Amino acid sequence: MTQNVTPAGGTPAKPAPPRTDRLLNRLFKASGLILTVIVVLSILLSFARAAVYKIRPYERGLHLRGGRFIAIDEPGWHVRIPMVDTTIGIRINERPGDIKELAAMTSDDVTMDVSLLYTYRVADPVRYALEIDDPDRIVFEFVQGKLRDVVNTKEMTEVMHSRAEINREVMAALREREAQYGVEFVMVQIQSASPPQEVVTAIKDRMVAVQRQEQSEAEAAQQRTLADAEFYEAQKQADGDAYQITKFAEADAQRITLTSQAQQEAVHAMLSELEGKGALAEQYIQLLIVQELRENSKWIISGSGGAVPLVDLREAPSPVEAEPQETP
Repeated sequence: MTQNVTPAGGTPAKPAPPRTDRLLNRLFKASGLILTVIVVLSILLSFARAAVYKIRPYERGLHLRGGRFIAIDEPGWHVRIPMVDTTIGIRINERPGDIKELAAMTSDDVTMDVSLLYTYRVADPVRYALEIDDPDRIVFEFVQGKLRDVVNTKEMTEVMHSRAEINREVMAALREREAQYGVEFVMVQIQSASPPQEVVTAIKDRMVAVQRQEQSEAEAAQQRTLADAEFYEAQKQADGDAYQITKFAEADAQRITLTSQAQQEAVHAMLSELEGKGALAEQYIQLLIVQELRENSKWIISGSGGAVPLVDLREAPSPVEAEPQETP
């Protein structure tokens, strides 16, 4: 049995709490302290994460305080005041742009479908991000307009075959507004430039006609060359024949002349020998003349050294001798 002990004063003593209750009270107090520490640490970590940030090498940070621009943050770790400061990260590395099949009119009134590839990087992050609304769209429209302006000053053949020159002109036109938009254009390259289908068909037909004309001209030149060769050969042959005939005629004439001279010299020598020999000599001379006239149709008689024209002394053939006899 349990006996209650009464103190000497007459007031009864309170019973002591059990040991389990004391342990629970301690655990409750410790858990409250731990929870408070966790909450505080979480707040501190959140504050630290909001206050400390990192800028990567291909970025630049625009540090704003209360909506007012303060500075440009370079790559590395930086600190800001949470709930007060704001940082805008801007990528400054090279980025691409593409214009597909832009319809542009050339100076000779032909509509061309032109495609362009361009790249640029951000040179002034403040102007690019804070002074321009939708900068990528504005840059795209700007490049498209400059491309159309350059194509408008070129003829169709220049647009199709002078792409390097057009690239340089477009790049020069884009550099005029780089500072205004805070960018730097790196590369401009025309990918394609083609006229409408009906123009392509006309160009193909013209090329075929030119090829046929060139082929016809080549064949005509070949025929002219062959004709010139044949004419040259015929002319050489004719010149050779004419030369041979001339030489033959000259030789024949020379032969006749020499023969005549020899005959004249022989007659003169004979006449000189028979001169003064009397009537018999004259009759002999007449006999020789008659015999010579019978043997030769032509004879040259020279008196006192002068030349006399040839005289045909042959008798004309009778009609009976002239007509050919019919063979039975």
